[in-house]
Amino acid sequence: MKTAMLLGLPYRLGANPDQHQAADCVSLSREVLKNYGIESPVPTRDWYRRMRKKDYEVFRDELKKWGTLTTTANIGVVALCKAEKGYALAVYWKGGWLSFADKTVRWSPIGGLAVLELYYPSR
Repeated sequence: MKTAMLLGLPYRLGANPDQHQAADCVSLSREVLKNYGIESPVPTRDWYRRMRKKDYEVFRDELKKWGTLTTTANIGVVALCKAEKGYALAVYWKGGWLSFADKTVRWSPIGGLAVLELYYPSR
């Protein structure tokens, strides 16, 4: 799905944008990265089990395996953000972040999210 078409999609844990017309922060990030030609790990059941148990460290754990810490927001960068309950992911797009706000995909300016860490693909 083209990145612009992700705007407004509803949140659903484990959803695939093409198949479900919904997404979660992992599938949102994967879809945007795919549109940039950047590979990212396929989420496993273990990831979702951890999220359902509110073990949000899974985000940091998997980002560290996939990427390298950076300080620059740019194409291919995924942000680990502070969320209402734990962590969430945002992905760089058009000078800002795509993430979930009010349970739908929204664009925010660079300073508009509580970003904790930025990761750029290692490979």
